[in-house]
Amino acid sequence: MAKYLHMLKSGLDITRGRSYEIVLETDTTFYIRDDVHDEHAFSKQDENRLFTLDTEVSLEYKRTQLATLTSEIAQLEAQLAEESRLKVGDYARVTDTTSVDNFTLDDIVRITRYEDATYPLRGVSPISDVVEWFAPASLTKITPDEARASLIAKIDAHFDGQEAD
Repeated sequence: MAKYLHMLKSGLDITRGRSYEIVLETDTTFYIRDDVHDEHAFSKQDENRLFTLDTEVSLEYKRTQLATLTSEIAQLEAQLAEESRLKVGDYARVTDTTSVDNFTLDDIVRITRYEDATYPLRGVSPISDVVEWFAPASLTKITPDEARASLIAKIDAHFDGQEAD
């Protein structure tokens, strides 16, 4: 288990009240990295004057770090969910055709309407007037550039390499 020095004084990029992980320990000295990642040596004789060495402090510091990381992860997960949620105006790729009649796998749609229903997303083909209501699980959000590239590739495949006259 990692040990920590809980600092009782500030200075040299060290914050009073903060705990720093011991990166190296010798018979007489503790080595830590400060707030700007510089290494500092503290004599073990300075315990209780400059720092305390306490498993409880180390454990509490780890709990604080864990709580901070857990909060950051939750925020990132919420941000990711929001970024991948389809909204009106977004482009999407059809990824599941189980309950889809007018589109095939990998077709591109633009979301034109949202309603609170089993199939809440109204998708319209950007190259025809074909319309269908989709479940969110049937679609994957893509960028306009990805939609454009996919549509151009489908058009090129339709001409099968033939040059226009």
